[in-house]
Amino acid sequence: MRGAGESRLRQFNTDLADSAKTLQGQDRMISALLGLGSAFGLGAADFMARFSARALGATLNYAAVLLIGALAATVWLFAAGTELVWSPLGYTLAVAHGIAVAVMCVLLYMGIARGPIAVVVPIVAAHPALVLLVNVLVGVRPSAAQWAAMATIIAGGIFIARTAVEEPEAAEAKSNRITVLIAIGACVAYVAIVLTGQAATPLIGAAQTMWVGRWTGLIFIAIVLLVQRAPLSIPAEWLPFVGLQAGLDTLGYIAFLAGSNSAAPHITMVVASAFSVVAVLLARLIIHEKVSKMQWAAIALIAGGTAVLSAT
Repeated sequence: MRGAGESRLRQFNTDLADSAKTLQGQDRMISALLGLGSAFGLGAADFMARFSARALGATLNYAAVLLIGALAATVWLFAAGTELVWSPLGYTLAVAHGIAVAVMCVLLYMGIARGPIAVVVPIVAAHPALVLLVNVLVGVRPSAAQWAAMATIIAGGIFIARTAVEEPEAAEAKSNRITVLIAIGACVAYVAIVLTGQAATPLIGAAQTMWVGRWTGLIFIAIVLLVQRAPLSIPAEWLPFVGLQAGLDTLGYIAFLAGSNSAAPHITMVVASAFSVVAVLLARLIIHEKVSKMQWAAIALIAGGTAVLSAT
């Protein structure tokens, strides 16, 4: 009897361990799918900006995307039953976060409208290296793997920039230099996004930070449009396109946020970092944008380095 009881106990423990492994595998799968959704949503929305930003202007285009995103974030926030937290410092940081997002996205859309996408998006995607560099300046001590990842990302960004400004045609090279400067500006703004978001999240939560940031960004963009005295109407034929773009952009952010709160957030972050690859692939497949072997190598360096930093 005792032997039979011990055998059943061992079998129970084995079954319990197998169940735990199965659940862990399912959790990792969910995190990976959320990261994939984020990468596809953000990458596809960025690619679509190539057309809508050219037709409408980068500022108006992003205003429409942001309006839909702010409304969707509000619905999602309250549908999820998120408890709002009051923190003066948290709200201040979230406001700064929203303005940084608006500045970054307008610059990104400007750069994408000018093109090439294979230059602009990878440079912006290199922001984790600058974030780590800022952290080093305030006393953080990265691991050897993080130092290597940062060096890899910076090398990839340099390769991308060099391929853009070394065009045989002088006029195209000059245009690309301006595009590179716009992309670098967007990359710096992205650093501000990450740092303010990291500071605000512990105080008011990630969902509330995004929500406050979206509405703040929308108000900021509205003021810019009013100062520019730009037309605020979007032609009817562009509404479905911009609506889809906004939906994909919102999907990307919400999927990333959900994955950041999943059982394996590091997996979501690693997979989501491929958004730049998605945008470049779409540009290559749909509009047949030329991507040299050097550019593909640089994109791989940036994506790989970003994945390492996201995982660590």
